[in-house]
Amino acid sequence: MTTRRLLLILGLCCPSLAFSTFAGAKASRNVGVSFASPHQTNLFFRGGDQQEPDHVIHEEPVVVLAEEVVAMKEPSTSPLSAVTIPMFSALSTFGKAYAASLAARPILTKSATAGLIFALSDYLAQALEKDKTKATNWTRTIMSAVVGFCYFGPAAHYWYSMIFRLLPGTSLFSTLQKAGLGQLIFGPTFTCIFFASALLQGGNFTVNNWIRKVRSDLPGAWAAGLCFWPFVDLVSYRMVAPQWIPLFVNMCSLVWTIYLSGVANKAKVE
Repeated sequence: MTTRRLLLILGLCCPSLAFSTFAGAKASRNVGVSFASPHQTNLFFRGGDQQEPDHVIHEEPVVVLAEEVVAMKEPSTSPLSAVTIPMFSALSTFGKAYAASLAARPILTKSATAGLIFALSDYLAQALEKDKTKATNWTRTIMSAVVGFCYFGPAAHYWYSMIFRLLPGTSLFSTLQKAGLGQLIFGPTFTCIFFASALLQGGNFTVNNWIRKVRSDLPGAWAAGLCFWPFVDLVSYRMVAPQWIPLFVNMCSLVWTIYLSGVANKAKVE
């Protein structure tokens, strides 16, 4: 129970952290600084025009990006600056590369992202399990990656495309409708498929075993998801651009799939 509570807390923090990081990286590239005479000092967004009375004499304003301002200053000795500046630079580079790949190969990019995250989730889930004497079950990890790559990535792509066609509004009511459909259709369907993959990996998949697994564990997993996914849906539908929602959901699913992997593999069905 303690581990699951910790995972739930981490899950609630991850969406806010991811969104604020990307928002901060985006904002840092838009702000410029104007260097004027002592009679005039101001800050403005790049591309703005300032009208001045004829009698005011000042130097020509020079607009620079935030990165150039950092370069013009003396090297900071602050440990926080030494960490945050490279972090924002790395995020900016990753964002450009990922956006280009997303535009050129959307389904493959989303599938590869889901596969990597699902594999990492299962690896972490095994690390958190009580039995430390067993070696990592790489077959189980690979199966999780296959589920992410072959099912979750493509399914999320088509699901969000469909949901925005059916409910194109951005109001709170429309957002709640989208979130409700996800909890009623997409989430339970994915959980059932994940249970089937765990049974296949364990070598004891039958239709009867799968039905028993779904009956015994789906209600609890669905109830736990109600404490996690509605918050993720609220943030994603209200604050994240549609083309970036699958990536955002994949990042949030890192924590959720750790929990789900533990549930799916906690006991073998005879």
